[in-house]
Amino acid sequence: MWVIFLAFMLKDTSYVKRELLKSDSLYLESYKDEALFDKAEKIVDSLLLNSKILVDEILWRKAHFCFERGYALKEISRKKEWYKKGEEFARLAIKNNPNNPEAHFWFAINKGAIGKLNGVLHSLFMIGDLKKEAERIIELKPDHPGAHIIIGEIYKSLPEIFGGDKNKALDEFKLAIEKDSLYTASYISLAETYKEIGDSSKAKETLYKLLSLKNSRDIRRFNLYEIKEAKELLRQIK
Repeated sequence: MWVIFLAFMLKDTSYVKRELLKSDSLYLESYKDEALFDKAEKIVDSLLLNSKILVDEILWRKAHFCFERGYALKEISRKKEWYKKGEEFARLAIKNNPNNPEAHFWFAINKGAIGKLNGVLHSLFMIGDLKKEAERIIELKPDHPGAHIIIGEIYKSLPEIFGGDKNKALDEFKLAIEKDSLYTASYISLAETYKEIGDSSKAKETLYKLLSLKNSRDIRRFNLYEIKEAKELLRQIK
């Protein structure tokens, strides 16, 4: 009876949406307890195995979880394994629904993370793909700040001879903050770029703004990583 009931519920859009919202909520709270992250991912895994609706929404969340798994690791080979898994889940999400901006975002984020680990020369081969994804995100959701972070990181990471441009990177990160001041990843990238061009004053100003915030779109990453990264950058500048 329970199996029949579960099968019925997984065909109910409202039920799947509630489960996804539950997973999202657990994820955001998981900076307090890593077990909450596991619970959030298990919900997505269960939906991935059993649900035939909102598949793209399930898949991009799985791609996000893969990225977080990889980001938390130190060993490069293992990081790459998780990012590759994330890229594949996001690719499936795009195939399922080409009009889902988050699917394109997490595809680009995982793919870009692999390129960054492999070095500049490898990254050059994927620049076109990453820009294409960012442009598609903006087309689908003009107010998505993540697309500008992707473009900004391209300009920030590449040498000038290959199209790198720190000033253009600054513009993109500023635009991301303008579109959503609580999208806190933007502040770290902006401060790093200021530091790289030697503008310590602007870098510190950006980091103090970040540390003054009481909330974030991703409160988990804010508490686990971004506060520490901001403080470390301030230490380096001082």
